[in-house]
Amino acid sequence: MDDLEYRPFPDERADEFGAFMRYAFSPAEGPYDPEAADDHDSIAERRGLFDATDDPVAVCAHHYFPLRIRGADREVAGLSAVASPPEHRRRGNVGRMLRESLAEYRARGVDVSVLWPFEYSFYASYGWATASRYRRLTAPPAQLGFVDDLIATDGDAAGTFRPLDESDYAVVEPVLAAMADRYDLTMAWSEEWWRERALSGWKTDPFVYGWERDGDLRGLCRYVFDDDPDDADETVMRVSDVAVADDEAWFQLLRFCRNHDSQVGEVRIRAPPDAPLLDLVEDPRAVDCEVRTGPMVRVVDVTAALEALDPDPGVEATVSLAVEDPLASWNDGVVRVTVGGGSVAVDGLDAESRDADAAVDVGALSQLYVGYRSVDALLRAGMLSGGGGTPLADAAADALRALFPPRTTHLREGF
Repeated sequence: MDDLEYRPFPDERADEFGAFMRYAFSPAEGPYDPEAADDHDSIAERRGLFDATDDPVAVCAHHYFPLRIRGADREVAGLSAVASPPEHRRRGNVGRMLRESLAEYRARGVDVSVLWPFEYSFYASYGWATASRYRRLTAPPAQLGFVDDLIATDGDAAGTFRPLDESDYAVVEPVLAAMADRYDLTMAWSEEWWRERALSGWKTDPFVYGWERDGDLRGLCRYVFDDDPDDADETVMRVSDVAVADDEAWFQLLRFCRNHDSQVGEVRIRAPPDAPLLDLVEDPRAVDCEVRTGPMVRVVDVTAALEALDPDPGVEATVSLAVEDPLASWNDGVVRVTVGGGSVAVDGLDAESRDADAAVDVGALSQLYVGYRSVDALLRAGMLSGGGGTPLADAAADALRALFPPRTTHLREGF
């Protein structure tokens, strides 16, 4: 594989990249037709792994955006559009491209990567791990009528619903800030993201509506309509994103969905992991509430990521940590982590993993880092131990608990 080169995918070969995407993710639609392609702009940076004949053997795309991680908005790399044509599969090309992508992120100073997997076990083998969950709520519109007893439905207190467009970016920002206070991994949208992603879709542009009161936007939802595959005579309202400033805004958006009862037979909402609904409806058996795993996360550079944290100034701890990383050699090894005065210092150690206070693979460490799983959850799962597989000592466990208290995570955006 020494003759392979990882580099930007040329803009003039965009149709070739589009053909890769069609074959990988929408093969039932047939071969890619550049004349029929949509004209949506892409804000991704395209990459390819090219052989000696300049033939791409694998491709991917990178997005860069800020996510709220432990109280601060930190730049994160979103990996997407990973694909390889069938004639080049099972040759290690995707693994090579993932390694090169991590090296690019590291060189750019980006310490965390996230992605939406086509298969969890595939990306887990390369060090990514689940970062958040969400609820998939499915209900007939009539079952959402309970909100009339919880919120104002007329008068000034009821606020108003209105469609949102490109000019509304400034009023959306406070809603996202409120979401970030409730859920880590909330993205701080740029104006470009609002225009090219929130208001645009891959195949169909969504409707985007907001709820406001006294001139302040308090919530927004993004949705499309389509036919129910199980009932050709029924239309489904699919709400792919909900952002709210508080529970009242959530209930108001449920009222908005209920008001589509003359148009749809079912509402399906991708909701926050703790969104209240099931215990409030009249008939819980008429509503489905599925808990689903969402995107995956991976620490790119362990040392840099840990040193970027801002722990509670009262935390003082030292722990040596053995990290196993199947893809990024710079993370493999033992480090000493010293916490004190509101900062973290990390020093590499010339030691074997059995000499460390704690041992963990990079995927489990990534879950600790963003707060999706706790130290105790990893201990129960056998994913965190003392060095050499020994039981984790109480002092080491306490140090890790102090550095990595659990957080409520909810990454909503697709990319």
